[in-house]
Amino acid sequence: EEEILEYLSLDEKIDLEKWNEYSNSHHYYDYELYQRANTELTEMTVIKNVDRLYEIYEELVNLGYSRDYCRKHYSDYRIEDFEVFAKNQIDYDTAKQYLKVNGAVIDDLPQYVNSGSSAIKAVMKYSYGFIDSSVDCSDIYQIDPEDSLTAIVKDRFVLSKNYKPENLVKVDVSRTEDCTNYKLVEEAAIALEDMVSDAKEKDLEIVLTSGYESYSYQKKQYDEYANIYGTWAASVYLIEPGINEHQLGTCVDLESQKVLDGEELVFEDTNEYAWLVKHAYEYGFILRYPENQEDVTGTAYKPCHFRYVGKEAAKEIKENGWTLEEYVLAHGLDYSMKKLEDAG
Repeated sequence: EEEILEYLSLDEKIDLEKWNEYSNSHHYYDYELYQRANTELTEMTVIKNVDRLYEIYEELVNLGYSRDYCRKHYSDYRIEDFEVFAKNQIDYDTAKQYLKVNGAVIDDLPQYVNSGSSAIKAVMKYSYGFIDSSVDCSDIYQIDPEDSLTAIVKDRFVLSKNYKPENLVKVDVSRTEDCTNYKLVEEAAIALEDMVSDAKEKDLEIVLTSGYESYSYQKKQYDEYANIYGTWAASVYLIEPGINEHQLGTCVDLESQKVLDGEELVFEDTNEYAWLVKHAYEYGFILRYPENQEDVTGTAYKPCHFRYVGKEAAKEIKENGWTLEEYVLAHGLDYSMKKLEDAG
């Protein structure tokens, strides 16, 4: 009777003959809702999925997942996801604290619950622990940074070749003669200008060697190097296009004028570098690839490379002696990423 009332309440009536062409359990209202939410599925698949769901519907309702809740998530959850709730007897009140965490994976829900950890820590440990490069992972994820300042971009975490940040502006700081990439996201540009200006008041001359690098620029540089020195050499000495975080528009490579003038041999031995290590966080920058952290970051120590993450995050990273990976593992994802189907 409930289903009949639902059927009668629809503005657009259901074509029963369409569904009755196949053997089914007569859940017409849900067939229609499920197909509208999953337009790519055949009618036979829709029937199989809904009938399969009805086998555990009563159990789901008893666990606190109302029919309206299930129907609302027809486009979000697989049938297997609903079965995870029922099979593991995870009630709605327990599940919702984990499901509200960005990137929560329903298959991992039993591990979250059994961990006894906070929701964010559980989700990051069991579903995204591989953000730490020392943790094995064979999957590849495509990153959509959106407005995030902390998105992880590196091997296994790639940017689309079409990704270009908004609000790129030219940075008004000293730069090397061959520096053609002197744009940054506006927020990062302002912070860099302030940082370089304050350093100059202390007789420290910080010079920009590179800022935002488009995918096409990276590819051109990579291909030219590979043509001259070989693909192996390019893979060793350059970062492949798509996993170079310079594409974010929040990263800079810096140098000291003293090195350019021949007064010092390397950047890390300069007063400029020492000052940056101590004060960069005050402007929202972090040393992205610290010494002895290659296992976590996946990248060798790069004293020239700084990343803008905002003052609040930079301060916490500095105070805890963290890498960006450790910060994200502690706070969770504030951006979206999807597993690539052809990851291999």
